[in-house]
Amino acid sequence: MKELNTDILIVGGGSAGVAAAYSASENNDVIIIEKLTYLGGKATGAEVGTICGLYLYSKSGKSEFVTNGFARYFAEQLSLKSNTEPLSNSLGLHYLPYHIDDYKQLCQTLLNKNNITVLFNTQLELIEESYNILHSAIVKVNNEKKRITFKAIIDCSGDNCVSELVGFPQISSTNYQTASQVFNLCGLKEMSETNLTFLLMKELRYAVNQNKVDVDFEKVFVVQGSVKNDCASFKLNVPMEVTYKSGNIEALIKLAGERVHEFVRYMKKNVSAFEHAELKSIAPELGLRVGKRGLGQYTLSESDVISCKKFKSAIANGSWPIEEWGKDVKVRMRYFAENDYYQIPAECLFSEHSPNLFFAGRVISADDSAIASARVMGACLQTGFAAGIFASAYCSKTDYSQAIEYIQQKQFFV
Repeated sequence: MKELNTDILIVGGGSAGVAAAYSASENNDVIIIEKLTYLGGKATGAEVGTICGLYLYSKSGKSEFVTNGFARYFAEQLSLKSNTEPLSNSLGLHYLPYHIDDYKQLCQTLLNKNNITVLFNTQLELIEESYNILHSAIVKVNNEKKRITFKAIIDCSGDNCVSELVGFPQISSTNYQTASQVFNLCGLKEMSETNLTFLLMKELRYAVNQNKVDVDFEKVFVVQGSVKNDCASFKLNVPMEVTYKSGNIEALIKLAGERVHEFVRYMKKNVSAFEHAELKSIAPELGLRVGKRGLGQYTLSESDVISCKKFKSAIANGSWPIEEWGKDVKVRMRYFAENDYYQIPAECLFSEHSPNLFFAGRVISADDSAIASARVMGACLQTGFAAGIFASAYCSKTDYSQAIEYIQQKQFFV
């Protein structure tokens, strides 16, 4: 078995993983293992299309960054590459549209610049530990097994696979949010995004009321910022419970594909604006909104989010409301005070069970309601950057209070 050695191993090359690698690589050797063949995680694999959680929750219409540092830099670079600007809606929510390939390329450029090794098409199979110190990982890279030894490890996997493999306690949900599937159509009648959104809502409501399609088709939406020329992206919520049990993901993928094709057939046959529409592509990954999380030294709570709680050990600012997708047709949104934000403390990133395991992105220590806000990419970029600094501090035996101060100087407006 081939042996590799690094200072910091990062599991997952999504938004959080890229941010963690970027910050950790300044003084350390870093390896990322990524199960896909490209970077970006759900941002690219599930073709989310917009970055949420970067801007202050405000109905003023002006998009103001709620964070500084790497997350802002990443957004500004992506905006330039994609030639997009922040958008907002009447509810006070602000988001940045982007092009999928530009997101992939920006991630790769940033990692290349810092000489970070990425092992694509890699599955994590085993974590080896002694007395709760994690020290090596067995991975399969293109069907070849390798052992990677490390000093610190950051779980940016989105499904908390490190804790699960080791057998550490996790935060799981009794009811996970519904999954989504993005797909892309071309050949549509050209119209504005507003008009397409209204047309879609009207036609699907009529079809549901006439029992022509299932009620779940009212959960098909236009992806914001995706309408261009005669093409647009759509997001369909998959009407099946997410359990993460054996076979569940495969069944979700199959049903999602069936629903996409059913939607296209109906719209082509019954709506003139879709008469010449063609299915260009289906996003290669499901949009799994939440999964299991790591059990940290502190668990962010619903109350922390709604009350806009601030922390002395804060490392990220959260500006997105609690967004919960369940079996009901409408999404459940819960807002905090306008022009305010909550904070995520460092302790949400520190494993309760191992001193050299750190969490970032969708696996930070948070309850169901809190992660429904903190899962968005703006927060993932911030927690990823912070986790990279903490892992670096662990390797150099630097006091965490100094690391927190450094993160705050970089990410907050001080």
